Amino acid sequence: MVYRAVDTHLGRAVAIKVLRADATASPGRKRRFVQEAKAASALNHPNIIHIYDICSSGDTDFIAMEFVAGKTLQQLIGKSGLPQRDTLKYSIQIADALARAHSAGIVHRDLKPANIMVAEDGSVKLVDFGLAKLVEKTVDSEAATATMTAEEGPQTEEGSIVGTVAYMSPEQAEGRKVDARSDIFSFGSVLYEMVTGRRPFERANRISTLSAILHEEPQPPGDLVPDLPGELERIISRCLRKDLGRRAQHAGDIRLALEELSEDSALGRLSRPSPAGGQATAIPKEQPALMRKLFGSAAARPYRLWKILHIGMCLRCAVFVYLAWRFQNVTSGPWSLALFFASLFCCTIQSFMAAVLLFAGAMGAEFLRTEARKFGPWFRAFGLANGALATIMAAWIAEGHTILAALIAFVGIVIGVRALSVKPAMDRAAIYDSNRG
Repeated sequence: MVYRAVDTHLGRAVAIKVLRADATASPGRKRRFVQEAKAASALNHPNIIHIYDICSSGDTDFIAMEFVAGKTLQQLIGKSGLPQRDTLKYSIQIADALARAHSAGIVHRDLKPANIMVAEDGSVKLVDFGLAKLVEKTVDSEAATATMTAEEGPQTEEGSIVGTVAYMSPEQAEGRKVDARSDIFSFGSVLYEMVTGRRPFERANRISTLSAILHEEPQPPGDLVPDLPGELERIISRCLRKDLGRRAQHAGDIRLALEELSEDSALGRLSRPSPAGGQATAIPKEQPALMRKLFGSAAARPYRLWKILHIGMCLRCAVFVYLAWRFQNVTSGPWSLALFFASLFCCTIQSFMAAVLLFAGAMGAEFLRTEARKFGPWFRAFGLANGALATIMAAWIAEGHTILAALIAFVGIVIGVRALSVKPAMDRAAIYDSNRG
């Protein structure tokens, strides 16, 4: 049992872990209790709980350790898992803590969300080294495989099953000696749960769960989380391999891979498997809710900019028609009226084509490409026409209405340049060269 207490000498909050009175008579449990304190106190790392002291009061043994204000990872993981940003932030710290423990020759042997504290500032603390065991320099390949005992406390002798069943490695489930790669398998199970909200091997009962760990493969996390980056799915897969030789070998390597993944995520360069199982497609950075509603969260960044370009095209055409109407008001004659209606016609057609392409984008990538090829020459033609009309109107009223002339010239030229050069370039980037759809 763990209690919050106050260190009266230093005036700080501490956590007190007490060995239950009914377990005091068990030499094995008492030994593991002391072993936890010794193992954790030997590890000076920001992501491993700090042990202050191990003491006895009468017949009660307890450990005084760092108090962490926060929640366990188990409490934070919901039914659908954690947000990707939090998953990467926490998993990098967990992997770093494991790398430090493994470098000191210590295997945790009971890594699970309940033994991972997340402080209020987002920092992670690895706790409960009660099953930790210094790694032997030699490994006995003849270790016996024993059945699970009925004792409440897990055993540490070889041939017994130790740890929490849902997060055990295959070698733990068989009661064999373990090394750092066993923790890596457990880390893969934790990472799987962080991503999906499910335990990879959990079944109806303990025996079925052990059988799944030994003989079954978990459901690919990408099937449960469609937008899961392919790189993250591969890291999980490498950690959960049953073959020790093919499993990820070092926690430090996993930490580096996760750090690179986090950097790519911050830059919006992650990838996920395409629906057809082909090449990976880019995953954009997470957008604010309003932007997702306007432009969609699944679209690639060039396509979002392409949509903005076409929406802006409609708005600029509306502004140009208004300016042409103002031009017609300050001039007279049939040619003035003809220029206004010509501008109205060109802008209406151009806006209509832009709206059609925006609708085509919602229908599918192939349909959009077909419509874009069909309308491409017409966009350039009407863009050029609007630019020419703007030049004529601006020159007509340049002397008497300088500001209006300047506005007409500016808007008309922008419409022309966008239609002649910017739009074709955006079409290539967002429609033809991208993996959208």
